[in-house]
Amino acid sequence: MPTPTLRTLQEVQAARLVILKDGEQVDEYKLNKRRVTIGRKHDCDIRLDCKNSSRHHAQIFTVLKDDYVLDLDSMNGTYVNRKRIKKYSLEHGDIITIGSYQLHYKKEPVEL
Repeated sequence: MPTPTLRTLQEVQAARLVILKDGEQVDEYKLNKRRVTIGRKHDCDIRLDCKNSSRHHAQIFTVLKDDYVLDLDSMNGTYVNRKRIKKYSLEHGDIITIGSYQLHYKKEPVEL
């Protein structure tokens, strides 16, 4: 029977948003906070310069290892994969749409 050994490589999930406007990448944001706000206002973590975005439009929050997007009662809505949502559990490859912005959710294993 083999003896247990310590793993030298640790697998973690590194979540990030690739932000596109009108199909062009404009930014990338690492989700390294428990709560990230999205909207037009300057105090938002991710600021969207779009008239169809509310001042505080949505937020992404983390519970344990899972990330969720929550619409903050915005007028024009938050969409994930073309469906209007109130709250949604994100998975790798999901596309959040707010106005003319698409936020591509990426959560891929990374070896340390």
